[in-house]
Amino acid sequence: GVARVGHGTSREGYRYRTDARARTRPPAFTPPPAYDSGSSDRLGRNSNIRKKPKMATTEAFTNPDGTAWDPPSRETMEACGNAPVKREFLRPLPPIPSDPKPPASDGTGTDGGTNGGKSKRAQKRDNNAKKVSVEHLCNAFAKGICTFGEKCRFSHDHGAYLLHKQPDLPGPCPFIVAKGKCLHGVMCRFYGTHPDATKRDESNKETNDTDDTDTAVTDAQLMADVLTLRPPTDGMLDEINFFHPNLKVLLRKGKIRFDRSDAVLKQLGVKTKWSYGPHAVVREFGNGIQVEDTGATETTDDPDTSHTNRDPSNPDTTQATGQGDDEGGGKRRKEDGASQGVDVRPRRAEKRTVDFKGKLYLAPLTTVGNLPFRRIAKQFGADITCGEMALCTNLLQGQPSEWALLRRHASEDVFGAQICGGYPDAVSRCAQLIDDEFAQSGGIDFVDINMGCPIDLICNKGAGSMLLQKPSQMELIAKACSPILSCALTLKTRTGYYDNKKVAHEIIPNMKSWGVSAVTLHGRSRQQRYSRLADWKYIGECVSKANALSGGGTGGGNSGTPSAPSFSVIGNGDVYSWHDYNAHCDEAGGAGVATCMIARGALIKPWIFTEIKEQRDWDISSGERLDILKQFASFGLEHWGSDARGVANTRRFLLEWLSFLHRYIPVGLLERTWVGIHERPPTYVGRNDLETLFASTQASDWVKITTMLLGPTEKDFVFRAKHKSNAYATEGAAEKADLYGGDNMQG
Repeated sequence: GVARVGHGTSREGYRYRTDARARTRPPAFTPPPAYDSGSSDRLGRNSNIRKKPKMATTEAFTNPDGTAWDPPSRETMEACGNAPVKREFLRPLPPIPSDPKPPASDGTGTDGGTNGGKSKRAQKRDNNAKKVSVEHLCNAFAKGICTFGEKCRFSHDHGAYLLHKQPDLPGPCPFIVAKGKCLHGVMCRFYGTHPDATKRDESNKETNDTDDTDTAVTDAQLMADVLTLRPPTDGMLDEINFFHPNLKVLLRKGKIRFDRSDAVLKQLGVKTKWSYGPHAVVREFGNGIQVEDTGATETTDDPDTSHTNRDPSNPDTTQATGQGDDEGGGKRRKEDGASQGVDVRPRRAEKRTVDFKGKLYLAPLTTVGNLPFRRIAKQFGADITCGEMALCTNLLQGQPSEWALLRRHASEDVFGAQICGGYPDAVSRCAQLIDDEFAQSGGIDFVDINMGCPIDLICNKGAGSMLLQKPSQMELIAKACSPILSCALTLKTRTGYYDNKKVAHEIIPNMKSWGVSAVTLHGRSRQQRYSRLADWKYIGECVSKANALSGGGTGGGNSGTPSAPSFSVIGNGDVYSWHDYNAHCDEAGGAGVATCMIARGALIKPWIFTEIKEQRDWDISSGERLDILKQFASFGLEHWGSDARGVANTRRFLLEWLSFLHRYIPVGLLERTWVGIHERPPTYVGRNDLETLFASTQASDWVKITTMLLGPTEKDFVFRAKHKSNAYATEGAAEKADLYGGDNMQG
């Protein structure tokens, strides 16, 4: 019942393209009548596993060319690289639609190009026009803090906004339940459940919203089949590592000094051209600020503000005048008739270490490794999590979107921040900034530098995998960061830049002397990207060389245990089951790594952490998988907000995740329980309709799933998976977006 447009290439090589027939506002997805999600017990036995599929035994299928189709055998599927699905669940490829190609552009800007063929100036003008319309209320006005009044260029029409606002989602507002107050106010998609909510008056609603009033869909009908999300039961635990706006201003004006970084770079002989703005300050020891080259500190507007009562959440809160400071940097406080006392700053603690030995490590995953997904992984047993890769240059420029990647949830026990840069000065200054802001206060447990990213945009700037061709640059970057950080420093790299020139075995044994605590080695080269299998035999050779040089194993470092090694080698690549994990961590017959970093395996089946810890293959039911998605949607609304923008962000990242989740094949459908991540799923049906929906490779079906959780999409909604040429758009957006291209990169 929803629009499906776009085309791409299926796994078997056939072309497909869906029709563009759609409504302006598609109705919500209606679950099939025979909805049976099944259940599974603790051992993973599924109640539907012994049920035969509901199909006629005499039903015949045909190939796309019209010939009779016969289910392939297990040997045939394995020879073609497909996972061995039981024959009764297999189906032929769908017929190839004969839709005409999209019309060529007529120069009007209504077709072609992902932005309608319009210039950036025209796009900006359209976006500004949308913001000032009654459909977009002033965000500050909704929170009651707009200071512009009638001069504000955004809409303050409360009643008009309610008329054009999307209908509320079912269930209570998560912020009202957890905190008793919702900052989004009238913009909240659960506004009807607010204690002070005003009912929307539809008496003056325009009657020309739709051309055909008989087909008009009411709000109640749109939300009839939307599932109710579970409200937070833990009181909505707080997030930490927030980026303060005042720090953004200081960074952009060049008013932050990096004296510790400059001293280390000078020792290493690195020449820099970094320039500081006037009145630059030094930030250290929990957001403290000192004026350069003097023993005094900047004065504030409030002369009574001291170092002891400064709000650590406000990085721009400065200390009182420096007269009377002692040599230790403490602030003397003298009261009438009272003895003098000195508040001495704590001495820098010894560098904290992280024990990686035997810990389940969730990889930093761009776009999909967001905070709500990491919370899902933590619930299934992940021990160590790491934020998405952040670029050092963007962090130093004070970009809030980049600093948001360092956010951490209270449930993440061991959390790391991954940064990427190609030059020692930028990476060193970024490390000092992260250490001053978050690491010293315990917000970050380790900093990981990505030296293996294969993306062209990164490599062309001298970062990522390009550093594998400059081992001396890798050494300079590591040595420029390690002395600055109060937490552990780790690296992530690949076997080499080219397939026929592996260099990791020459570099890794020297990393311990650089001050590195651990290195993650992806068993592929930059040229290989994600194709073919990871070379775990070569990873084992690198582990052996690192052990020979360090004189011990590569277990996790722990300064409190003298016998524990201080350098760890972590393997990465194609870990998709507990069988893979055990084989790679085995010191006798496997690679002998300290642990495995789990990346795509966690995206396809996030319960892999439970499987590894319990040493079992979990035949998870479709109902349990739906509960996981509901939990992600709840976490997404907590993280991105419950207003229209927060719902849109939650939907977008859920769709990106579904582009990986559909690759999972239930254990009960397989001829053998263990399959590799490289084995492609053939065309098959599940044991119930919901399981079949989860196996769909069409973006329109992924949108149906999000509609079940977050309601219908907006009229101009467009989605294209980043790693695959597969897209979705409503009728209104199809005229403005080019959905007939895109990269075909299987992440």
